[in-house]
Amino acid sequence: MPSPKSIGKMVSVIHRYGHSYFDHEFSDLDIGHGPRNFLAALFCREGMTQDELSESLMMDKTTTARAVKQLVQAGYVLRKRDEDDHRYYHLYLTDKARDLAPRIWDARSKWTEVLSKGFTEEEKELIYIFLDRAADNAAKFREEGFKLSPG
Repeated sequence: MPSPKSIGKMVSVIHRYGHSYFDHEFSDLDIGHGPRNFLAALFCREGMTQDELSESLMMDKTTTARAVKQLVQAGYVLRKRDEDDHRYYHLYLTDKARDLAPRIWDARSKWTEVLSKGFTEEEKELIYIFLDRAADNAAKFREEGFKLSPG
């Protein structure tokens, strides 16, 4: 009989509840939770290309293209062609997006506070270390075609 413990299940529960929380907090906006994540990444590094944005969020290019299109149409992001290589566009925030940044960071901070309630600082640091390692394992597993490697 399989073990009832599942890291994937717990991560999934946290992910779904997080979506519910953020959807509640930002129900007045004209963009959903997916594009908001891309917007948050641009707050950290404005001017990156769409490909760089995909890489930074570990998302496929099609998903990124859809999210960027929504952000452009909603007036949060501007696309500017690269002066040296016209195949690329750099992504820049509008004032509308910049005005939203504090609200997004505040909501993320509150969610982190909720998730880490009752944990010591050392335990919080361990959670980050363990989740980062688990995310790396998942990325490597995907890169290897979802095949288990020995060891």
